[in-house]
Amino acid sequence: MAQYKLTMSQREVLEALIKLYEQKRRLIKSKEIADLIHRDEGTVRNIILSLKSLGLIESKTGPRGGYMPTLKAYEIIRGSVTQIPVKLRKDGVELDVTITGIEILDILNPEGARAILRVHGLTRRLLRPGDRVEIGPTPLIGLRIEGEIIHVDPVSSQISVKINRMVTVPRIHVGKIAVRNPYTVTPDTPLKVLVEELIRRRIRGAPVVEGNRVVGVITMSDVGRAIVEDRIEARVMDYMSAPPITIRETDDILRAIELMNRHGVGRLPVVDSGGALVGIVTRTDILKFIAGLS
Repeated sequence: MAQYKLTMSQREVLEALIKLYEQKRRLIKSKEIADLIHRDEGTVRNIILSLKSLGLIESKTGPRGGYMPTLKAYEIIRGSVTQIPVKLRKDGVELDVTITGIEILDILNPEGARAILRVHGLTRRLLRPGDRVEIGPTPLIGLRIEGEIIHVDPVSSQISVKINRMVTVPRIHVGKIAVRNPYTVTPDTPLKVLVEELIRRRIRGAPVVEGNRVVGVITMSDVGRAIVEDRIEARVMDYMSAPPITIRETDDILRAIELMNRHGVGRLPVVDSGGALVGIVTRTDILKFIAGLS
């Protein structure tokens, strides 16, 4: 492992981030760190930038964004690799327990695979055989497991789960699978022109741009609504979805899936750090990549 010589301020911020991340099991805001260590938030942000450059902190932007420690951070602060906490849900409700280890067994068994979970905060009151649970996603490879509890052992803090479904989503930047230079329209584009192009190109939607800024998204479903309302002479601006749901090219595929599911959309305009359109990613693009077809 590479040697890192952190300043007292860097170590203080990193320790606070790890503590908050383990407590809350979500991305942490800079203000939360600042409040915990009684420092100015601007100063904390500057220290976070230096820690990011060392590969000790990862971040995501947006209202639900924030910071999380990397495995390197755990190695430095605690002297050995520590498992990053993983969420566990029962019947869709997140429980106040932390998974610290996952071991997959019998993966080739026709009767089905099992997972052994090492759990902190385990009690028989929380989990029992027969409970249906969801685990993940794990922070590094995006592993998700759905299954049914077979056995609970509070003494050893372990749970045995029969796996019903297991999926892993690689942490690849969206920009690596996005379609570059996609077909776009402006708000003034007539719907008739849009339909002709969508059919000719065999696509189901397009970003709406002004300059290189995305201002909306228009799809065949939107066109169908215009036809039902007998307004096929209308323009894109009358039926586009705005403001658009976009994703940065440096965000990972799992983030794209979460956005699509949350907002019920099948495509996301991909933008750079300045908000300019660089491409588009669809559910089909993601499925093909995960299936190894591209």
